[in-house]
Amino acid sequence: MTTTSVLITCSPEALNTSLNALAFCEELAKQSAINHVFFYQQGVLQANGMIAPGTGDIHLPSRWAALAKQYGFPLHVCVGAATKRGIVDETQAEELGLAQSTLHAGFEQVGLGEFFTALHQSDKMVQF
Repeated sequence: MTTTSVLITCSPEALNTSLNALAFCEELAKQSAINHVFFYQQGVLQANGMIAPGTGDIHLPSRWAALAKQYGFPLHVCVGAATKRGIVDETQAEELGLAQSTLHAGFEQVGLGEFFTALHQSDKMVQF
């Protein structure tokens, strides 16, 4: 079975691209294996647990988390890019003296090394 790494660099404000990425991953997961989804640069904002969508808008972090849980692939967030944008996990929040984590449940912060390791274990990569 072919495995694919997915790299998300688009911001949640690029809603059409974000929704296309979600739809692509859902179809891909039905037919093949997703090795992991890695959020980098502005894409880390899709893991922000503090996002409150407007009326009728889609809550992207919840959609990503549900999709990953359904098909069993990890959602990796670049720790460096996320921290610069105020997205921290519980450990970082404690270390930085912050009141709470801002990383949405279902996402995991990792370094770029994790991305490259997973990339080498994949047959192809797709970027949004």
